[in-house]
Amino acid sequence: MTLLNAKIKLIYCIQFFIDFFNLRLVKKKFINFEDNFNLSKLNLLYCNIIINYKLSDLITTSGKRLGSEDDPYYYALKHSLPIIDKNIFIENFVKNIKSKITKPRNASEALGFRNSKILENYPEWSLVMPWDEILIEEKYKSYVKQFIKKRSILKKLNEKLSDKNGDFIIYNELTWKSHAEQFYKLYKSILKNSLNNVKLIPVNLFVYENQYRLSLSDDGNHRVRIAYLMNLKSVPLRLSKIINFSDIQNWTNVKNNFYSLEEAKKIFIDYFNYNGEGSYV
Repeated sequence: MTLLNAKIKLIYCIQFFIDFFNLRLVKKKFINFEDNFNLSKLNLLYCNIIINYKLSDLITTSGKRLGSEDDPYYYALKHSLPIIDKNIFIENFVKNIKSKITKPRNASEALGFRNSKILENYPEWSLVMPWDEILIEEKYKSYVKQFIKKRSILKKLNEKLSDKNGDFIIYNELTWKSHAEQFYKLYKSILKNSLNNVKLIPVNLFVYENQYRLSLSDDGNHRVRIAYLMNLKSVPLRLSKIINFSDIQNWTNVKNNFYSLEEAKKIFIDYFNYNGEGSYV
């Protein structure tokens, strides 16, 4: 085992320990991505903050380059700003996102694996990646509940439904309006305070043959899209997870045979090259 591989193993062990015991990292280590970045620069006993990483090089959760108009949220936001009137902004945002997301898809359609008999039984919003720790059945059972938890208007709608149809909630007009309101509030706040009073955006580190790229995680997607549209070249990013291609056989949804090794390889490489397909909702 080389010294570098030994260090990578140690990083994974420390990361697992931190996640398992839900420890909070207080000390920060700032790492300049442009300064010959590699894994040896990380310190998992600290909160690693990546600076000078180009926002245009970020991989979105659906496997595209940040700023791609294939991203419905970016497209709707781009065609709604810089409208100052809240009602007009929301109206424009909803109209534009509905022009991109016209109907529910199942997970196999979202990922582009149209012959997958397993994925076609799940909706797009429950899709999991090979490197995700959550199982698709777990996400299917929990996603809608977590989604409406902080959206009171959707909670009230869900309580009225006799048939708890997840698609009805996720693709509902009220859902698009709730996204629009969140974007609008963040936009106004960032205009006033920049990103100083906003939580750091967590990202995943993709490692492939000594190359490194950062990917958005489940949190911070609204903030980073606004930052990009405000022509910010980079913002500080908090490293939350390492996804190393060399560790592919140990990824949760590969070990459990949900994805074959070949499928997992294709998905990872497509994401790494900004050619991925994944859930937009």
